[in-house]
Amino acid sequence: MARGELSLELVHATEAAALAIARMLGKGDPDRVSEVAGDAMRRVLEESGLSGTVVLGPRTDSNLAAGTALAPGEHSLDFGVFPVEGASQVARGSANALSIIAAVEPGGFAHLPPIWYVEKMVAGPGARGAIDLDDSIADNLRRIAFARDARVQDLTVVILDRPRHQEIVAEVAATGARVRTLEEGDVAGAVMAALPGTGIDAAIGIDGLHATLIAACAVRCLGGELQARLWPRNEEERALIGDQASRVYGVSDLAPAADVAVAITGVTGGQLLPGVLFGSGYAETSSLLMSSRHATIRRMTTRHHVVGDPS
Repeated sequence: MARGELSLELVHATEAAALAIARMLGKGDPDRVSEVAGDAMRRVLEESGLSGTVVLGPRTDSNLAAGTALAPGEHSLDFGVFPVEGASQVARGSANALSIIAAVEPGGFAHLPPIWYVEKMVAGPGARGAIDLDDSIADNLRRIAFARDARVQDLTVVILDRPRHQEIVAEVAATGARVRTLEEGDVAGAVMAALPGTGIDAAIGIDGLHATLIAACAVRCLGGELQARLWPRNEEERALIGDQASRVYGVSDLAPAADVAVAITGVTGGQLLPGVLFGSGYAETSSLLMSSRHATIRRMTTRHHVVGDPS
């Protein structure tokens, strides 16, 4: 039997994770938030009839760590999962926490040296061809602005709020572009930059390798532009990279699969998606679904009439 649109199956898992942790908003304990989200996502994936292996994911999540095999099912896939991106944001009651899953055919994610970080730059479909990671940030932003028929001063660049990004923030600010910082959100920032209408024109930073590969899946579905280069932290990682140290990877290098599906559900709400809303006897989730095979981008609002213990 031919498979339907995979993202419509995946979204059940991101919705389940979002619903499971939405009532933990502002109640502290980010480790517990991660555990609950991982439990909920794994349960739904194992009940879905999909089978495969988690290839990409949060390094501290024992529920869905890389290498986790899911129950046998009709279709075998490789999964990239973040049951919750921004567990600390949920715990603090902050914005922009998401639940994210990407799926490809076996072997469909890029095979890169197992280091921690990559440096990357992302822009939307209107700026395809404008990014060159070997060039300066100022020149990249000038080309992005030109492609958008705008001034550099009109651009907004999203950057994670990290000490390693101080120089990047200063370089962006020196161009006249605006800077929007995120507490968390390697994937969220990239998707905001690639999705028209978010108010974000580019994402720049040194971000997690697994998150960047998942982000590349979304950016590819959105028709955006992403370039990345491996960023070693120490001599051990430099040795792992070897002659790939200077290579710049494009979105098709990072997400080479023929069939890419991504589902993202908002947890706490933000520029990308509303968070989980609770009503009288129901909860409402908002999700973004993407499919390269079907060439579709969907926004989905779902009302759930059974949402578990409200305590």
